[in-house]
Amino acid sequence: MRKNYKYISRIGIILLGIFFTLLSMSGCIFSPTLTGGISGTVTDNQSGEPLAGVLISAGNVSTTSDALGNYILNKVPIGNREVTVVLNGYYSQTKSIEIIEDEITELNFQLIPLSEENQRVVMVELYIAIDCHNCELVEPILEQLVEEYGYDQMVLVEEAVNWSEYTTPKISERYDWYFPPGSAYRGVPNILFNGINENWIHGYANYQTIKSKIDAEIAKGTKISINTSRSSNTSSTTISGTIENISDSTLSNLEINGMVFKERQTVNLKYSVFDIFKEQKVPVDSLAPGNIVEFSFTLENFDWETDNIHGVIFVQAPDSPTKEILQAAYVE
Repeated sequence: MRKNYKYISRIGIILLGIFFTLLSMSGCIFSPTLTGGISGTVTDNQSGEPLAGVLISAGNVSTTSDALGNYILNKVPIGNREVTVVLNGYYSQTKSIEIIEDEITELNFQLIPLSEENQRVVMVELYIAIDCHNCELVEPILEQLVEEYGYDQMVLVEEAVNWSEYTTPKISERYDWYFPPGSAYRGVPNILFNGINENWIHGYANYQTIKSKIDAEIAKGTKISINTSRSSNTSSTTISGTIENISDSTLSNLEINGMVFKERQTVNLKYSVFDIFKEQKVPVDSLAPGNIVEFSFTLENFDWETDNIHGVIFVQAPDSPTKEILQAAYVE
């Protein structure tokens, strides 16, 4: 009996050794992540003043600068990392740095203020359904943020996609364009910030998460300037204006488009889209720096003033991977 016990013990030890050897070879032995840190100061590029409340992030690690513009970012995995800083009213900035184990590396930033001309307006598209619980949670958050930012920084459009009386064929077609049938991300709510990019949200998100997405888009600045004017009577409205390339590079394959929306008192859809200018959209094959393109949209069968109508003109790159909206302008 004792011999059998010794035999079984030896076999067990051998098998255990083989098990751990295989785990080691397959990379399944878990070891603590080696980390280092980053510290520095964030200042205004023009005045040299320190900037407080700047979001500094490296991967999943983030912090904010203090009143003196100082920050420290701990537990950043070693290796070459990209560090991004974001502050409303300034261009975002990204730098690469080598993180060394157990060392704090200095990295300073000087942020460039956004001029009024280069202010990016974030067009937020909320795809929503009536009687959708998560939609009812995020909708008031977005509507609150519109009031906080103002239309010169954010425009919200709510597009009903549950094939109710508030859904139109154009809304359904635009939804399918973003999320083709069979896509894992169909469903509501879907919140898009200037198209489908890294800031897109599928499902519920809280106030701070949504606000951070808007701030990140604003911080990118814009390459396009939009000027609009509106003339209306009791049966038709014309929205006209120009777009200008204010960047230093040629922009290609753009579209000038627009939407109109109004408040639905009975269902609390404050920014409910009822028309998209699909047939009238203006293609822009190429737009060199400083060049200007004119546009004009005529809308029939409603009274802009009496029906409490609002609009948005936007410039989109439909063939880009994220279907990016480069700039938007609210039409009062």
